[in-house]
Amino acid sequence: MMKPSAICLFFSLLFSPILQPAYSETTRLDWMVEVTQGPDHHAFTDLVRWGDSYYLCFREARSHNAMDGEIHVLRSQDLKKWTLVKVLRTLGDDRDPHFAVKDDELYVFFGVWDLTHGEGHDPVDRNSVRSHFSKTSDGKEWTKIQAIYEAGWWLWRVRNLDGKFYSGGYTAIRPKPATRETRLLSSEDGLNWELVSTVTTEHGAGEADMWLNEDGTMSMLSRTAENAMLFHSNPEFSAWEGTRLQDIVHAPAVVHWKGRAFVAGRGKGEKGSVTRLWELFEDRVEERLTLPSGGDTSYCGLLVDPESLDQDHPAFFISWYARKIDDWDLTDRGDASSVYVGRIVFDE
Repeated sequence: MMKPSAICLFFSLLFSPILQPAYSETTRLDWMVEVTQGPDHHAFTDLVRWGDSYYLCFREARSHNAMDGEIHVLRSQDLKKWTLVKVLRTLGDDRDPHFAVKDDELYVFFGVWDLTHGEGHDPVDRNSVRSHFSKTSDGKEWTKIQAIYEAGWWLWRVRNLDGKFYSGGYTAIRPKPATRETRLLSSEDGLNWELVSTVTTEHGAGEADMWLNEDGTMSMLSRTAENAMLFHSNPEFSAWEGTRLQDIVHAPAVVHWKGRAFVAGRGKGEKGSVTRLWELFEDRVEERLTLPSGGDTSYCGLLVDPESLDQDHPAFFISWYARKIDDWDLTDRGDASSVYVGRIVFDE
C-alpha cells in the first residue's frame, strides 16, 4: 500500500501529459451539415473512423423522454453524405449509443431503459438501465443484441485502452437514488465485465469519458450533479482522487492532440444549454468554441482530423445534436431535434 505522502506526490505528477499553457489560437467552425430530417427527436451521437469509412450513430424517438428510442448507424466517406446501414432496437428505450473498435470489429454500446408497473394506482414508469451491444466485422452483418454487466448500471461510454475495454459504469435506476456510484469496469470481449475499482460514491457522478496517461495511469472526466469532476487513478487503477471543475460539462467526449487534451459536451450559455468545445488542463477547462446550438443539445462524437497531426494547430470532426430552433435562439419548436456533423479548426 502506498504511503499518504507518496500518494500525494503521485497524484501531483500523474497528469503531466495535459499540463500545458493556454494557447492563443482562434477557433472556428469550418463547415457543418444537418444529417437528419423530420419531426422526430434525433439525439445522443457518436462518431468514429473505422476501415475506410466514417460511422455516425444516434438515437431516434418521438421525444427526449419517449420510450420508443432506437439506435441508427450511418456510414459516410466524406462526413457530409450519410447512408443508413443499421437500426438497433429492443423492447425498451434504446439511447446514448457509443462506438468502440477492437480486433477489427466495430462495436455499438447503448443503454436500454425498461419499464415497471407502479405501486397501487401509480402508472407504469422507467425502472432501470442495462447496457447492451452489437458488433460487426464488415459493416453489413451485425451480431444479435446482447445485454452486459448488471441491470441498474449504465456503461455510458466504452473505450478500448491498450487492447481492453473500460467503462465508467454508474448507477441508473428509478426512482433516482440519493447517492450514485461510479465504477471502473473492464472487459476483454465486450460481453463479460468485471469490477476494477470504485471511482466515487459522491457528487452524483454519471456520464464519463476516460483515457490512459503516458505513465500508465488513468484519468476520467465525469458529469456531476454540480459541474464536472476530473478523477485520476494510481497505476493499478485501484485508487482515485478527484478535482472539481468550475464549468458545467455534461456528456464529455475527450480526445488528445499532440499532448493537448480537448473535451466536447454540454455547457451553460447565456440563454441556456449549448454545445461547446473546451481545452482541458489539470484543474480546469477553457472554452474554445460554442457550436450553433440551443435548448436540448450536445452529446458529441469527437475525432481528431488526421491531417492536423502534420500541422501546427489542431482540427477536429464533431457530431452533436440540437433542438430545431429558428436562428438558434430559444424559440421552442417542441421536441424535434437534428443531428449535425462539422469540422472545427484552430488558426493563428
